[in-house]
Parts: sequence; C-alpha cells; structure tokens
Amino acid sequence: MNTTVANANQEILADKINISTLFSDFWFRVPEYQRSYVWGNEQIDELLDDLNYAINVNPNKEYFLGSVVLQKHSVQSNNVSFECCDILDGQQRMTTLFLLMAVLRDISTNDNLKKKARESIFQNEDIFSNQPERIRIEFLIRDEVADFVNNFVKTDGGTDNANQLKQYSTSKNVSLKNMANSMLYLREQFEKLTPEALNKLAVFLFQKVIVIYVASESLEDAFRLFTILNDRGIPLSNSDILKSLNIGEVQNTQSRQRFALMWEKLEGEFGRDDFDRFLGHIRTIITKEKARENLLKEYEKIYESNLLAKGEPTLSLIHSYRDIYAKLIWFDDEVTTDFKLRNLITVMKRGLASDWIPLYLAYYKKFEDQNLLQFAEKLESKFSADWILQETPTKRLTNSYSILKAIEKYKTPEELLQDEEVFKYDREELENRLSGEVYGKNFARYILLKLEYLMLESNQAFSDFNKISVEHVLPQKPKDDSQWKRDFSDEDREEWTHKIANLVLLSRIKNSQLNNKDYTTKK
Repeated sequence: MNTTVANANQEILADKINISTLFSDFWFRVPEYQRSYVWGNEQIDELLDDLNYAINVNPNKEYFLGSVVLQKHSVQSNNVSFECCDILDGQQRMTTLFLLMAVLRDISTNDNLKKKARESIFQNEDIFSNQPERIRIEFLIRDEVADFVNNFVKTDGGTDNANQLKQYSTSKNVSLKNMANSMLYLREQFEKLTPEALNKLAVFLFQKVIVIYVASESLEDAFRLFTILNDRGIPLSNSDILKSLNIGEVQNTQSRQRFALMWEKLEGEFGRDDFDRFLGHIRTIITKEKARENLLKEYEKIYESNLLAKGEPTLSLIHSYRDIYAKLIWFDDEVTTDFKLRNLITVMKRGLASDWIPLYLAYYKKFEDQNLLQFAEKLESKFSADWILQETPTKRLTNSYSILKAIEKYKTPEELLQDEEVFKYDREELENRLSGEVYGKNFARYILLKLEYLMLESNQAFSDFNKISVEHVLPQKPKDDSQWKRDFSDEDREEWTHKIANLVLLSRIKNSQLNNKDYTTKK
C-alpha cells in the first residue's frame, strides 16, 4: 500500500510498513509540544499479550499495531541533508518499541539480533560514506531525557544497569520515570523467555508487526490527523491536544522548549486528571460561564471569541495560575505561624467540591494577599451554605459566576467584600437545617470539620484527617443495662441523638472500637 493525497500544494503520504522498515528507513523526533511518555506496565502487558497471542495463533499473518502520524522535515547534520519526521501521534508506541530494542540488544545471545536491535536504535558516523551519526528517535523535550537515552538506550548494556534504572523510576520527570519503569518491566518479561522464544518474538516483531504511517509536510494537516487518532490504550486527552495547539504556535525555538518543559512539569505536578481540572478552572475564570463542551472545545470557543490568544499568551497565563495555585492550594510558600487561612483552605479542600477554587485563584490574581482571609471566609460560607441549603447545581454555578464577575468589576477588595448580594444566602433556613438532625446528611462530616477549624487557635495546624467517620457520643442503640439508659430518657435520646451536639469526628479505627461503650470509657 502506498497512497499519496494532494492537498493545497501539500502531500499527505500513507503507507503500510513493518517494524523492520520503520526502524531502518525512518528517523524520528519527539517535538517539544508532545506530551510526556506515559505508558506503564498495563499498556506494555497488553502489547506483549497481543504479540504473544498473534505469534501462537496466527504466526504467518500480519499484526496491525496502529497508526503513526508524522510531520516531515528536512534536517541537516554535518552538511548532510536527510528527512526526519516529527511524531504527532503514536509517540507512546514508538518510544516503547525504541526502549524494547535496547532490551533486545542487551538480553539476546544471538549476534544477528543484537546487531539488528543496535542498528534500529543508532547509526554510527561513517565519514567514508558521508553518513552522519544519528539516533533513531531524538527527544527534543529536555536534556535529561536525551542524557537518559544516551546512557541507557544508545549504549550497549544500558539496560543491564537495573540499580541505576531503579533510581530513575521515582523521578519527578514523568518521561524519565516511565521510561525507566518500562525498561525494567520489559527486561523482566523477556528474561522469562528461552533464547529460542526470544528469537521467535523478534522475528515476528520485525517482519509481521506493521503500522500505517500518515505523513505530511504541513503542520496544520498533521495536527488535524493528530486530533482524530488516538494512541493505543491511552486516548489523547484534551490537555494533550491543547498543549500541541499552543506550543505549536510558538515560533521561537528556545521559548517553545521552555514552554514544553513547563507543561511537562505541570503534568507531573498535577497528575493527568487534576491537570485537566486545573485547566478547567482557568477556563471558568476566563469565560465566567457554564462549560457546555469538553475542555478542548471550550478553549477553542475562547480563542474564537478573542478572550485569549493561542500560543504564548495562553501558556503564560497557565504558568501564572500554576504559581498562584501552588501558593494558595498546595501551600507551597514560606512557613507561617498564622495557620488560620491555611486551616480554612484545608477544610474546604477536604469537604467541598472544587468549584470554589477558580474564584479563589481569580481573587488572588487581582488583589494578591489583600484581605485574603476575609474573602476566603465569605467564599466558604457561601459555598457551604448553598450546598447545605440544597441549591440546584445550576443555581450554585450561577452564584459562582456572579462572584467572578464581581471580582472583575471592583477595583479594591474592600468594595468586593462589602457587596452582600453576591455572598448572600438564607441564614435563617441554614440555622434551621443545622439545628435539626444532621447525622446521615451528606454535609454532616463537613460541618464537624468546620467546627474543628473554628475551635483551633491561629497558631495550630489543622490535623490531616485521612480516614475519619462521624461517631455518636450518646449511642444510637445503647444497651438496656448501660448508664446511657439511666441518664437519658427515651424522649431525650429521640431529641438529641442525631444532632450536632451529640456528634464527633473520630478515626474509623477508634470509631469501631468505641461503639456502644459507656461515656467514661468513650471519653
């Protein structure tokens, strides 16, 4: 198969090739705007299991690994020009195969296989053939990855250094951590095979495993394909594509690399899901409207409405909000002896949905530390009250956007804090609900956490409760011969058992131990 499609003076090439050809006739780069290498044992297990099944059930039939989307470039090295391809889709598979070649080279006792794997990784310089030195896959993301590849992938025996690889397996650099873990895991799996079985696997891999590659010189065409296709086992997230669209807009090479490193760092700090959530917070701050589409489409609407420009403006804004988030939510600043604000935020993080976070970030972006505690207190009261009063999700979101608009409107924090309308809630009804039976309500634990906070001194840090439950002081079902039955009438127990006055937070272990014991023992 070899297909060429003309498109506005650009060609989109498509072809079916086996791994042997892919790793001998092509040279690749992982561009700065690509996401980190994120494959783990689960994805590698799936790949190896599929290969093993294909070898044993259909050894003479081709096995389709997936598609690879490439942007073609002309690269010059030592006055020699050659074609190189940026990997826009398929990086996870390609990187895994690249690491797999290093493991094959180091573990095999077959000289021909070792030579084949070595040549799939690296080409030595040959001045007589005007052949430059080059690596099969060049990672443009950061120097640390290039050094790792040089030491453990390019170098013979690199995967033999298990202890050194294990040191990288806990790295904060997402790519390094997963590369090291993948090499260790591949090595572990291949060491279970006999030399004959390993050779059989390698023959099938090089000759029968095929990919469809789609290549274009046009970055726009390549990105269009990139947004359509998914990596095997790990679909492209909205933040992956958002990263590509924005870093691809940065023209200066140094700036592009700097922003790529920044993005990779943020992915590692937040984690995949929380990073998408963080980008959603920024979207909320910008639009002050309910999200109707997925994250990518919402940002596209932002760009279409000229609320924010692609490229450096977006990337710089994300970076600035990351610093604010680190200070306000992660408490990543100097140690302070005044824990009141920190304790309140700890309670909110523990007990409330995260819808309040964009407002907190937006306030700090505009007013910094001015009246920050007072704002946080009003924010907490409003959000917890709306929740306890069972306002509809739509109403609660509308209230959030009203506060965001007020932050944007007022010139000073004092003006904002004096606007009672945006922070208003039905105090009488709230008191009624908190005065009634609260045990079993979804807000009961939060209210008790809030009470813990209110009872703390400003120089006390809030305890990091991990496993807590709500315990009755007066048991729900005291034993007939207990002191509880002598001290409290049936009417008293009916009145007070499920109210706040009779509830306390305990670790789950203590809760189960105390159960229906008398007060002196419980205390």
